[in-house]
Amino acid sequence: MNLAQLLLRSARWLPGQPALAVGKTPVRSYGEMADRSARLANALRTKFNLAAGDRVALAMKNCPEYYELLFACWHAGLVAVPMNAKLHPREFAYILENSGAKLCFVTPELESALPTGMSVSSGEFRKLLLEEPSQPAQASPDAPAWLFYTSGTTGVPKGAVLTHRNLLFATQAYFADIDKLAPGDSILHAAPLSHGSGLYGLPHFAAGALNVIPESGHFEPEEIYALLEHWPNVSFFAAPTMIVRLLASPAARAPSNLKTITYGGRAMNVDESLRAIELFGARMYQHHSEVQRTMKSRG
Repeated sequence: MNLAQLLLRSARWLPGQPALAVGKTPVRSYGEMADRSARLANALRTKFNLAAGDRVALAMKNCPEYYELLFACWHAGLVAVPMNAKLHPREFAYILENSGAKLCFVTPELESALPTGMSVSSGEFRKLLLEEPSQPAQASPDAPAWLFYTSGTTGVPKGAVLTHRNLLFATQAYFADIDKLAPGDSILHAAPLSHGSGLYGLPHFAAGALNVIPESGHFEPEEIYALLEHWPNVSFFAAPTMIVRLLASPAARAPSNLKTITYGGRAMNVDESLRAIELFGARMYQHHSEVQRTMKSRG
């Protein structure tokens, strides 16, 4: 039950289908992405002597290498430890120590905050892609796959272990509870891949859909509206504050290609919800956990 099979199956099925795009430009096909992840997986095991269950930290802004490394970790039987790129260096240091991560990858803007990390823009990283592709490791359903750290708003960040079974079930739940997906559909990663948006990429990879990363690498309402109009059948995950910013933007308009907005983090108030439905239509899906939390708070 290795989650790497979500990518590998789509690569066998649709090798030439675009898997990743930056802005309006496709940058990896499914075949290319699966090959690069398999090469990185081999490098993780042989160049760094990592064994099954070892943790690999990702301190990275949204970029194509993020997903390549995430799937490479699973391909190699390792545990990914994604970290929010906006954390303070002290918070990075705490998570690295607490998780026991033996290796860390960073994007260029975080090199100073994590000087021991390997930059994905470095020649050293590019050499890892020259390794031979490896076969995916065997993984039991209960093997840890993602060590997910909370924001630490009520203390130090706390790590929650998500297993291969957890994430596969979440992928299947997306199809059952939220939306049907197919090749030609898209997801726009306007929120950090280290959290909800990264998880919602999994059903899209399983369905052979396209994962789109904004060229800015973060949330800019005008850029988001342009990408929602460019790509077909596009969905995205957002925090309610992001939806409110979209509603308030001078660029606000009803995107013709929008399929689904999934949101969570807090419940939206009635006024916000009505304005969002008026602009985007009946395409809003709120997390069950948020609905339950709201119901509990109201007795």
